[in-house]
Amino acid sequence: MEKFAIGRRAIGGLILASLVVIASSAFAQLSGQEIHIGVGAPLTTGSATFGVEMRQAIDLAVAERNAAGGVLGAKIVVDVLDDEANNAKGETVAKAFCEKPSVLGLLGHVNSGVTIAASKVYAGCGLPMITPMSSNPAVTDNGLPNVFRLTNRDDHKGPGLAAYLIERMGKRRAVVIDDGTQYGKGLADSFVKGFEAKGGAIAARLGVKVGDTQFADLVKGLPKDFDVLFFAGIREGALILKEMRNQGKDQLFACGDGCWDVKGFIIPSAGAAEKGEGVRILSAAPALGSVPGSSEFAAAYTAKYGPINNYAANSYDSARVLMAAIETAARAKQAMPSREEVLAALKPIRFQGIAYAKPVQWNAKGDNIAAVIFVNAVEGGHFKEIDQIAK
Repeated sequence: MEKFAIGRRAIGGLILASLVVIASSAFAQLSGQEIHIGVGAPLTTGSATFGVEMRQAIDLAVAERNAAGGVLGAKIVVDVLDDEANNAKGETVAKAFCEKPSVLGLLGHVNSGVTIAASKVYAGCGLPMITPMSSNPAVTDNGLPNVFRLTNRDDHKGPGLAAYLIERMGKRRAVVIDDGTQYGKGLADSFVKGFEAKGGAIAARLGVKVGDTQFADLVKGLPKDFDVLFFAGIREGALILKEMRNQGKDQLFACGDGCWDVKGFIIPSAGAAEKGEGVRILSAAPALGSVPGSSEFAAAYTAKYGPINNYAANSYDSARVLMAAIETAARAKQAMPSREEVLAALKPIRFQGIAYAKPVQWNAKGDNIAAVIFVNAVEGGHFKEIDQIAK
């Protein structure tokens, strides 16, 4: 009996040792290899504050993942290309990523027009892509099976803010200005539709160009009988607001999430955001600290890169969602997955991030059903979340 017991213990030990070896082998299945993730973003031009912050948040997520062992022992490598906020350049960037087989997924882009143009190229090579922030409906309405969006859509944002301004703030006559981009026009159109549907009137519909800096004549020519100015764009919003206050126009200034940018809006507005009736600025995620884990992320990001301006949390989550899908595909295959296998793992994913209270999940179009919209004022040189808009 004693010999039998010793033998049984020995066999058990061998089985346990074998399982450890198998588990170790599985964990290190991709040891010494690299998995590449592409990042397409504007690292120059007026959209660079969004693009640079997106890249930094992604770099932080990847560094944390690599410190924890990567994916089955493989190191995650980030390949970054500057799309210059230009549609044609975005297509060139997309072709470059498509032609690099080691790139298994793409994070980007920022500007909706660039994202839409590039997404068609990615679809042609089967490259899964997640945009943390492009909000024009056509990003996912085009029906491409490889495209996913973490943030909310403009056809939710525009009508949502319009209803808020009428129902919560009593606004009735709006001046609407867009920046001529696909993002700006689409957001302005949806705002107008929502504002009129709630009984509001559009006093004027105007346009500016990206890069314009002089708005004295524009503001001087505004109608006298409006009670809110809505701007759909990015960098020009701060300068329009500043000129409004310089000319003594105290009406409320409202803007989509293109103005949700400390460096791009609050600082260049030079205090104008806190004068007159103030501002109402949309944000695509709740204030950091609201969702578990977001405070820790903010501390880590700030320690490495400085203050957060806007979409860092969305970008961080987008990277982690993509890496989770790559890991799922790699574990199922016990080898380096293909783009097709990563895409198959990405579609049904359910991932609890730090940008939204509910887990990231995609609907049939590739939109994140957890995405919500928030309204912010500016106080003391900072955005202050004051309300949430339901979808």
